Amino acid sequence: MEKEKLISKKESYSVNVTAGKADSLRKTVTSFTTIRAYDGNFIGISGGIGKIDLAKAEKEAEAALSRKIPYPCNLFGGKESVDETKEIIAPEKFVFAASSLLARIEKELPSCTASNKINLEYTKHEYSNSKGAELGYAGNNLTIALSFKDKKSANIMDFFYGSYGNTYSEDDCVYDCVTLGQSFLNKVELPSTPLPVAFATGVVPMMLIGDMIAENYCMGAGKLAGKLGQKLFSEKLTLAVKSGLYKNVSERFYDDEGVTDCFYKLINRGEFKGILTNKRSAAMFGYPLSSSAAAPTFDAVPSYGANGLRVLPTAAKATDIASDFIYVATTSGGDVAPDGNVGLPLQLAYLVKGGKIVGRLPEMSLSANIFDLLGRGYLGTAKNDLLRGNVDAIDIFDAKVRI
Repeated sequence: MEKEKLISKKESYSVNVTAGKADSLRKTVTSFTTIRAYDGNFIGISGGIGKIDLAKAEKEAEAALSRKIPYPCNLFGGKESVDETKEIIAPEKFVFAASSLLARIEKELPSCTASNKINLEYTKHEYSNSKGAELGYAGNNLTIALSFKDKKSANIMDFFYGSYGNTYSEDDCVYDCVTLGQSFLNKVELPSTPLPVAFATGVVPMMLIGDMIAENYCMGAGKLAGKLGQKLFSEKLTLAVKSGLYKNVSERFYDDEGVTDCFYKLINRGEFKGILTNKRSAAMFGYPLSSSAAAPTFDAVPSYGANGLRVLPTAAKATDIASDFIYVATTSGGDVAPDGNVGLPLQLAYLVKGGKIVGRLPEMSLSANIFDLLGRGYLGTAKNDLLRGNVDAIDIFDAKVRI
């Protein structure tokens, strides 16, 4: 019998923002432990939240083997520990820092008011197994998630600013919020000349991610069925798991099955190259491990995640790809038909001219085919140099929109 153990601990500080003010601070400390036992081709799982009796949990995992849940025992050895924890904002100064940021935003953007959350999170993960593996990771990230409302508007929310990473600059965040706010208040018309369209990186490729899951693909479901190894997309396009490219974000180097291989390419220079697997689907279908297994709960069989999923950049800055384009800030409710046709409502989009956000466009929609968007229509991916904070890179497409 073989065993593996996962321990995850999270310490979070959350500032609640109401009417542009930091009105409360909540600190939470959570942890969970997972014990997996393997006997032959079966798995038993136990665990718990908070401090648990490990010996009891091991016995419960062993007893759970009687349920005959099929799962291969494919454990690896190896020892590695990484600590990427940085001094972003000291926890004892967190409320002061949040209040200072909000005060500056209120002063420079008086026509709008902010709400929602600012979170500082520290995580620690440990993985070990009976083959001698001992893996450890620690890191922290700051999430700024501010919803803004025009004081003259009847809406609950008008625009949003999101930043995520392990660095922080108050000046950059203020610049971003003021830029988005002033642009939102400045209504502009859609130019008569068609412009490229930019989304936060991964939004469009993620429309195909379900078709890249091993079981879905091997059952012949989805738009990618039978096309592994074919060049379906632009030569410029590479989509990788755990690419390690974005050093301003803390990301664990192993998945929830202790697989440490990084830089697994799902799409490589336009070729549909790989599918998402865990140890069960890899053994079942004969595909490589993609290092993207995830444990959705402490007592669940490993499933799938997309840890560190990234479109690799093709340029240093977005404005190196296009200086004038439509920057999509909010899209929700779209769908992809079985033939690949995409319909996306663009609830909030900005006009970019000369590399600057200049105003808010009317609501519109985008109609295209996913293979065209990621094929001849894909112009490239780069850092979002329209803003300065830890915001997502953007993918830029030659696509048609209509009001």
